[in-house]
Amino acid sequence: MKIRAGLLLATLIAVFSYSSARAASADGPVPAGFLGACDIGFLATSTLHDVSGSASCQPFALRIARDASGKEVIPVVEVEVPVAGMDTRNKSRDGQMREMFRSDRFPRIHAVARDVNVGRLRVEIGKGRDGDASIDLLLRIRDVERKVRATASNLKESGERVAFDLDFPVSLREFDLKAPSVLGIIRVGDMVSVKATFILTVSRSP
Repeated sequence: MKIRAGLLLATLIAVFSYSSARAASADGPVPAGFLGACDIGFLATSTLHDVSGSASCQPFALRIARDASGKEVIPVVEVEVPVAGMDTRNKSRDGQMREMFRSDRFPRIHAVARDVNVGRLRVEIGKGRDGDASIDLLLRIRDVERKVRATASNLKESGERVAFDLDFPVSLREFDLKAPSVLGIIRVGDMVSVKATFILTVSRSP
């Protein structure tokens, strides 16, 4: 669900990675921005067994700018995940999940990050193979917004494509969501683990 927040972080990582390449080769064309996509997996516990599911975010774009001091920043990144596309491979359970999210009134989960310092992310993720970086996201589920801290890792660069993973926990209770249950006995736990894999591609269109 919170996977959208992951998109934001993925964008940031792609930006700092490409910035390093530009610093090493000043004669190359400067990209106008990045196009992003992500696949999401989520896992929840229950009184009977774990429940896993998948989703995808809508395509998104971001641009890089410089602040007053000359630092590279991402002014804003927004990502959305359609609730209708979330799938646990069980129609009855999926119906309960959509009801919990009130998908008829709130069809998308929304995440946003603002004024992201690209240099800081570059340093933290570039510390080594196991390097990671954290970023605060503003996540909105239904009509409730909360700050969520996500961790990015497993950065891979290939040409003008950047891939990475984004992990974060989500508390249903903090978003005023009532965990679904079956016959009042089998109930989903409060914490949901989210892992999103992002791919960012350099876009040179104006």
